Amino acid sequence: MTIDNTPTIDQFRPIVLRVLNNGEEHAVRDVCEMVANHMELPQEVRSERIASGQHRYINRIHWACSALTQAGLLERPRRGHYRITDDGKEVDQRSLSEYSEKDMLEWRVWRAYQGEIAQRRRADDTVPSISPSSEELVDPVESLTAGERTFNAQTETKLRKKLQESSPEFFERAVIDVLWAMGYGGTHGEKKHVGRTRDGGIDGVIRQDALGLTNIYIQAKRYSDSNKVGEPEVRNFIGSLNAKGANLGVFITTSSFQPAAEKTAAGYRHGKIVLIDGITLTSLMLSYGGARNQVQPRSVEASPERERKDHGGNEALRRYRRKLRGEFS
Repeated sequence: MTIDNTPTIDQFRPIVLRVLNNGEEHAVRDVCEMVANHMELPQEVRSERIASGQHRYINRIHWACSALTQAGLLERPRRGHYRITDDGKEVDQRSLSEYSEKDMLEWRVWRAYQGEIAQRRRADDTVPSISPSSEELVDPVESLTAGERTFNAQTETKLRKKLQESSPEFFERAVIDVLWAMGYGGTHGEKKHVGRTRDGGIDGVIRQDALGLTNIYIQAKRYSDSNKVGEPEVRNFIGSLNAKGANLGVFITTSSFQPAAEKTAAGYRHGKIVLIDGITLTSLMLSYGGARNQVQPRSVEASPERERKDHGGNEALRRYRRKLRGEFS
């Protein structure tokens, strides 16, 4: 039987805020030590480990820091380092003994984060919803799958935030690599980042064949959630496609599309325009980028040339994710 005398994540959160309330930046390993010392955790508690071998108290403090950051109560000035925010100081002044995820719903950014995770889970109707009252009735494999999907939803949500904070060029190259990893470009295709070369509003091109007879033109908008892509942007994209005599376009954003923009894209008569919003984009990045803990990818038969091409695309996405995933390491 596993012995667990370690404080809960809810109990660790107020102490994390307390030890950081001087406003100084600290490495997460130092935060763990400061919290343990402040709570006077005995050696037997500090010695408890989880299945992976990590100390249980360190694991829970890491999770506490992660959630507090998502709620805007901590910030990460650089990888692996935390600093309290003004909102975090306000919570610390309450001298709480526990601070749960439900309590953190008082913060708008946390509500938005949890709302997006719930939206992603609802989109996957193949995964059962596990509740405490029904847990004993659920097959263990289904329970594991549900937990895996929740983890992926959290990862995708954090990834979308990182993309919104990245540079325009970084985002443009990332979305081109997503489409490349999905197989667009065929065996002898070519991808090109156009970016800020004033090429008529086009950010990238994927040639489907060696001669360039069929090209996919890409536009990427790194927008905040409050800035949805409207009809004018889609019409400008259509104008760029028409100027090039093209009939295939992909418009990708980190936010979402206004209904008028979706209607305009659907009504394009000279070809096909696909709109990809931020939620769909990050789901594709995990599905085709070899993300850790992802659901097994769909099985496909591929030629050796195609396998080499896919490997290259996935490797590019892994490089992007390594740069983006500061929150997950």
